[in-house]
Amino acid sequence: MAGMVWACIALAPPLLILLSLQLLRFHFSLDLQTPAAFKGALAVSFLWIRREFTWDGGSALASGGGIHGDASQAGVRNGVAGASPSPPEAAATGTRQRGGLSLPDSWLAFFARIKRRARAASIKWALDFRVWGILLRFTLASGKRMLGLLHPVLEYLQLGIEDVYTLGRIASLWSGLRGAIPALACPTEFLFAAKSFTLRTRLGGRFTGLQALWLGLATVFSFPWVPLASRFLISWRDPRLNRWQRRVLLP
Repeated sequence: MAGMVWACIALAPPLLILLSLQLLRFHFSLDLQTPAAFKGALAVSFLWIRREFTWDGGSALASGGGIHGDASQAGVRNGVAGASPSPPEAAATGTRQRGGLSLPDSWLAFFARIKRRARAASIKWALDFRVWGILLRFTLASGKRMLGLLHPVLEYLQLGIEDVYTLGRIASLWSGLRGAIPALACPTEFLFAAKSFTLRTRLGGRFTGLQALWLGLATVFSFPWVPLASRFLISWRDPRLNRWQRRVLLP
């Protein structure tokens, strides 16, 4: 009996954490409206607590998308904080550092050889087609898992074009796609009386904190650590570049 009690006490914290992550819910939406309106929203809810964050892409692009401060004060602060020491002080500091970090010449030569070999191996590893293939497969698998987590769906679509015949062909094609792709099944409105090109759509999805945790763990444990390390060891053993690699680096 005492063992069951201690087992329940030990399992209670992780179960409470998993339950809390399951109750932590995220809902996102992306709104696109012509001519240049792009808005995004992310809602986070936990039980009765809800917080929403919005982002207006059109306003951000119009304002420059950055935080502007006082350049003169920033320059003064940078000039004071980042002022370099005077030449005598710098020379004295460098002298003290060289005296405190002096190493035997054999060690310095060994570290220099290791550095040059590591640099050459890294360049050859970065230009290896097999490394690119490994990373491409991992990226595709991670993208598939990300789409499975977000599960984005169209919430509505409104489209209008001046050419009625073109809009009719698009409407017929869209009706066929809606039957083949369930994610496109949303309220759709075609504006045949539109005087100019009009597009309004919203893309949304939702997921929980527990699903995000599983995605993070799957991404970390599925990363090709061993294949990439083995390819780097091969490059380390023979860091000489191939002919096409030398042409890329030395055109």
